[in-house]
Amino acid sequence: MIPELPLTLLQSLERRLVSATAVATSPFTGSEQVQDWGGEWWEYGIEMARTNGRDGRRLSAFLTALGGLRGRFLFRDPTIRQPGIAYTPTVAGAGQSGGTLNTNGWPASSTPLFAGDFFSLGVDHQTRLYQLTADVISNASGLATLSFVPRLRASPTDGAALEIAAPAVLLRLTAPVPTRIGRADTFLFTLTAREAL
Repeated sequence: MIPELPLTLLQSLERRLVSATAVATSPFTGSEQVQDWGGEWWEYGIEMARTNGRDGRRLSAFLTALGGLRGRFLFRDPTIRQPGIAYTPTVAGAGQSGGTLNTNGWPASSTPLFAGDFFSLGVDHQTRLYQLTADVISNASGLATLSFVPRLRASPTDGAALEIAAPAVLLRLTAPVPTRIGRADTFLFTLTAREAL
């Protein structure tokens, strides 16, 4: 079972999608050649808000128990949550790959999600986060094709559920997290992490 980062208040959050690409520039003509190696992953910078006493010690214990770069954890980014959604769309058809996905289970003839929204697929160590690059428009039967980044890393099974209310990403720390303790038993934590692939 993968632990989930206990969310207190966040002070700030930085999220970026990194692509494994390289650019070679000619010193003679200035022309560029771009090489895309296909790898894509999420990176996060998370600054937790000041916590006090027992809550600060609990968060410190969670981060310490990860064992530095060894441990993985789930993070439900509060900036991408969509509370109040009462339906669960699913994957429609096995063997899909790339940056599009056929799905069903959407409200009929609607636009339930928009470009920039997020969803996740998989559970525990197979959880992957995706961002929509186009609006989701369902037909009269509740079918819709999603366009998103990053590309699928594995073909999801037919009927696999999409998490859209509180999408998660599987992360691994990129550096040990110091516990900064201030006056009156206050704790501050800043962590950097990347998607655990």
